Amino acid sequence: MGTRIRMFAAVAAMTAGVLGGAAATPASAAPASYVSLAPQDETVVDVTSANYDQVMEMSKTKPVVLDFYASWCGPCQKMAPYLEKYHTADGGKWIWAKVDLSEQGQNKDIADKYGIEYIPTLIDISAGQEKGSRVVGFDEGSGPDDLRTWLNNL
Repeated sequence: MGTRIRMFAAVAAMTAGVLGGAAATPASAAPASYVSLAPQDETVVDVTSANYDQVMEMSKTKPVVLDFYASWCGPCQKMAPYLEKYHTADGGKWIWAKVDLSEQGQNKDIADKYGIEYIPTLIDISAGQEKGSRVVGFDEGSGPDDLRTWLNNL
């Protein structure tokens, strides 16, 4: 009987891996995604309702780029490497404030506050207020150059 249980557990673990889930692990084990060996960059922030006001305070000293995105959004995934490249090149001149909309209802209050209808959407925030134009969508043809120009005008 023990062999059947072990075989079932092995099949369940393989199935979870194939389907993108996770096999059962002890409750005390921290998921690998929570472990970071690199120093945290304070100019890259994951925005939630809990820290939104703090991010708005940060916008009083540096421009904040609110980046509304989702993990399942193709254009968002195509834009992200360019944002990362330009953010690194700019040496922390602006705060990359990422607002994840991947799950239904996730950060909906923040998205509603800015009337977000499409993703990706980038909003320039200065002194707690929206400033200038928005970037909505991403086209791999002219998108990188247009994004660079927009960021240069923060």
